[in-house]
Amino acid sequence: MAEFMFINDVNQLASYPLFSRLNQDQLQRFYDICREETFLPGAVLHEQGAPAENVFIILKGQVAEELIVGNRTMSPIHPLGAGDVTGCSALFPPNVHTCTARAITEVNTLVVDAEKMRKLFDEECDIARSFYRHVIGALHHRLRTLEITSAQKSPADQNS
Repeated sequence: MAEFMFINDVNQLASYPLFSRLNQDQLQRFYDICREETFLPGAVLHEQGAPAENVFIILKGQVAEELIVGNRTMSPIHPLGAGDVTGCSALFPPNVHTCTARAITEVNTLVVDAEKMRKLFDEECDIARSFYRHVIGALHHRLRTLEITSAQKSPADQNS
C-alpha cells in the first residue's frame, strides 16, 4: 500500500483497505468531513480519559497506543501504521478515550469530527458498514495483542 503525505485526490483514499469498498461519491462525502493534520514524534493524538471528539485515520507514520491499568502501561507489540484508525471511542458513549495514542514517527492523519461522522453514517449505511467492518477486525486484533502482552510477566513482576 502506498503512503501519502497529503491527499491530493480523493481517489487516493481508495488505496487504503478502510476505504477500498467505497465509490467516488462516498469517498468524497467522507473526505469532506475530514481535515489533514501532522503530528511530530512524541506528540499525543489523544489521551486516555480525555473527552473523545475526533477519530484519527493514519495516512503515514507510526503510532503507539498505550493503555494504563493501575500502575502498569501496556502497549500492543505492533505500532499502528498507514490505514489504521485510532480514537474510535469518539463514536460510542461515553465518548472518552480508552487509551493514549502517541506518534512514534512523524504522522500524517485524517482527523474526523466524530459528530459529523456519526451523522454521515446515519445517512450512508454503506460508508458506516465499510468503516465498522475494517475497524472491528483491527480492534479485535489489538485486544488480542493486549491480552497476550498482559499475560506475559515483566521482569519486575517475576522478581516479586
